[in-house]
Amino acid sequence: MATSFSAERQDVAIVEIALFSIIQVVQFITRFVQEWRFWHHKKNRSIGRCLFYSWFGLIGLLAQLRIAGSAMALANPQPSKSALIAEYVLQSIGLSPLLFEVSLVLLLSGQAGEIGPRKSTHPKTVRFALHFFRFPIFISLVAVIVGRCINIRAGDIAGSFVFVISFISFCGYIAILAVKSRAYLTVAGYQGVLLTLAALPFLAVRVIYFLLGEYGPPGFKQVIGDSCVAVGMVLLMEAIVVLILFTARLVMEPIWYFGGGYERVPSEWN
Repeated sequence: MATSFSAERQDVAIVEIALFSIIQVVQFITRFVQEWRFWHHKKNRSIGRCLFYSWFGLIGLLAQLRIAGSAMALANPQPSKSALIAEYVLQSIGLSPLLFEVSLVLLLSGQAGEIGPRKSTHPKTVRFALHFFRFPIFISLVAVIVGRCINIRAGDIAGSFVFVISFISFCGYIAILAVKSRAYLTVAGYQGVLLTLAALPFLAVRVIYFLLGEYGPPGFKQVIGDSCVAVGMVLLMEAIVVLILFTARLVMEPIWYFGGGYERVPSEWN
């Protein structure tokens, strides 16, 4: 019997397209202003480069993946097996832009208030760790997705194990960073770290849904599961995480004016 998307799933797809279209437009405009104003890259600043970095920012990439997946659900209510696999990949791989954006926001906290490609106030070990965590997370996600798509159970399980360990380690490292970084970050940079820390519980719920989709009951399946569960544990959680990370970037790189917040954290905080 052919699998078909329910009316509820199609309604959720419409909401996803509308929501992530708004997210894409808002983040593109604000990110362009931030790139043009602060420009931390070593290459010379240009309108073309600012447009590229703004459109293909990680939140923008997440929005594009979600729009593409929802468009597939609306375009083909009775999808073939290949179409189901394609949407599963789009839904699952969308976790990586969110996790990578967490890493980038934390790296940005070391440059809060700086203009140009200046040295970060984060120690070299911190910068290395924030870059390093991306690799096991991305590789393990790919292992889970590939293992599920081609029915290699060992790859699925191994990828899930590495992903869980990497995510827990990443969250623990961020918590430690939130304690130690107040000794050297600016107020705006430290506020960005705290906001990022606040996003982790919501991101954890999204990760739990991903794992339940792999090993839980049918209602948690990524593509054909319960739409109400998906709204609460995927759409809502992603929207909250995006909002928090977006706010963290605005605190560290305001688009309206240069105000306070770029002085060091007061000594009584240390």
